[in-house]
Amino acid sequence: MANELSNRFNGMFHDWDHFFNDFNHLMPAFNVENQQLKSDVVDLDDHYEVSIDVPGINKKDINLNYQGDTLTVTATKHASNTEKDDEGNVITRERTAGRVQRNYYLPDVTLDKIKAHVDDGVLNITLPKSENSHKQQITID
Repeated sequence: MANELSNRFNGMFHDWDHFFNDFNHLMPAFNVENQQLKSDVVDLDDHYEVSIDVPGINKKDINLNYQGDTLTVTATKHASNTEKDDEGNVITRERTAGRVQRNYYLPDVTLDKIKAHVDDGVLNITLPKSENSHKQQITID
């Protein structure tokens, strides 16, 4: 009996997930996943490495700024230029334009040594740490 109730309960949430996933496909502008830059951030001893997915975004449409221990990445995606014919034969238009921005708190970076490049739709940023930012083990008395 408990298993049957658990299965029905899980099934109800499964149905809701399908409903909202279908809604997101119909209304992509409301899909939160489309509104955020997906990234990996790694803190190594002497530098940070940030990798951000930027598929379909030209590198000239990506802006990087480092100020106040914060890396700000802004990317702009332009709308497709799909033209309708005289009969209006465009069935759906899901590739929309927009601007996304993400901030990363990465303290003690040497500004003039930051490097960035885009390769296969991934923006890779290396941010070397300043000399005085290395961690030091503290001995407890």
